[in-house]
Amino acid sequence: MSSNTAANSPSNPTAAPRKRDLSEWELPGMELHSLIDALREQAPIVPVQFMGMPAWLITRHAELEQAFRDTESLPPERAYKFGIEPLIGETFQTMSGDRHRFYRKLATPTFRPRMVEQLNFTMFSDVANELIDAFIADGEVDLVAQFTERYPHIIIARLLGLPRDAEEQFARWVVNILNFKKNPGLARECRDELWAYLDPVIGDRQKNPKDDVISQLIHDEVDGVTMTPEQVKSNVAIMFTAGSSTTHDSIGNLVYGLATTENYWTQVRDNPELRDNAIEEALRWEPAVSFLPRISKMSGATPFAGVDIQPNSFVIMCIAAANHDPAVYDDPHRFDIFRASPKKMTFGHGVRLCPGMHLARKEIRVTLDALLERLPNLKLTHPELSAPSGTIFRQPKELVCRF
Repeated sequence: MSSNTAANSPSNPTAAPRKRDLSEWELPGMELHSLIDALREQAPIVPVQFMGMPAWLITRHAELEQAFRDTESLPPERAYKFGIEPLIGETFQTMSGDRHRFYRKLATPTFRPRMVEQLNFTMFSDVANELIDAFIADGEVDLVAQFTERYPHIIIARLLGLPRDAEEQFARWVVNILNFKKNPGLARECRDELWAYLDPVIGDRQKNPKDDVISQLIHDEVDGVTMTPEQVKSNVAIMFTAGSSTTHDSIGNLVYGLATTENYWTQVRDNPELRDNAIEEALRWEPAVSFLPRISKMSGATPFAGVDIQPNSFVIMCIAAANHDPAVYDDPHRFDIFRASPKKMTFGHGVRLCPGMHLARKEIRVTLDALLERLPNLKLTHPELSAPSGTIFRQPKELVCRF
């Protein structure tokens, strides 16, 4: 049995979420899944506290799939309007209906499957090897601090065509923008610095387009419509905040799973054909976004799974619960790289399926290949401190390893 199933569950777990705010919980390793198991046994949707307010949490796969499809009663854009829009402005995430579909197509040219296949993945492996070069002689490293938190930010910066001496600065801006609710003053300061940096870059690309994503965002058009400079800036911020954070969390969760389960690191090292399925299983087992908030429609109650959801209520789309639903998966808490898991909800479901999922999978695969090649004998020195934790964004806080 893997070490990742050994964590203790919280005492009296069914009462805990009603007394404490789920957005503030760490719940490392099995603590989260034990809590969700107890809630799932109660009902497919249960009352919790979230962001200081009463909320509902969906605990089962079938009901979560239903909720993702119901964009009328649970409009996805409302949570983004509450969360990130006040800071970075309107994006396709905060739009609805035809307008969402139109601007999503305009804003995500690089994320389409055909475009992902055409990307130069040599650049991706170059970035991974540059980061590994910086610490490999030490024989020990915290992969979170020195690799997983940095790699996706650098990838996006290079896709955007930003200079290399600005990559670390962009990473700082992104981290603080993501923590908007915890430190709004610092987030606004970083937003202003990011905007000031991007203004001349956008001005230059308008006159001198290059083979980069910023130029695509400026010059691509749909039905004769192009983005304004303000829209370009907002969508660059979305790429950094949403794209990079979920990718580095997913890489960390994958490394933790492989390094703490039986001899999985050795198996995927010696059998490359296992790697894609190992990635898919890690995406199911510890999704980077475990809780995805929605806000119910503005008027009229929504009957759902035996309860009436009142207007303007938080509803937590618990992706971690759906991905560990025993009605769908045998032994769901086990990290099993030989499992087939086509029904996972990691990237959402329906019309709001994550547009960056194809690029994320490619990034994770290139990263895994590099780590296995350069650190073939990787061992975590303190696996008990490395279990993924957090609720909305979930990842190891550290991955100290020797190699």
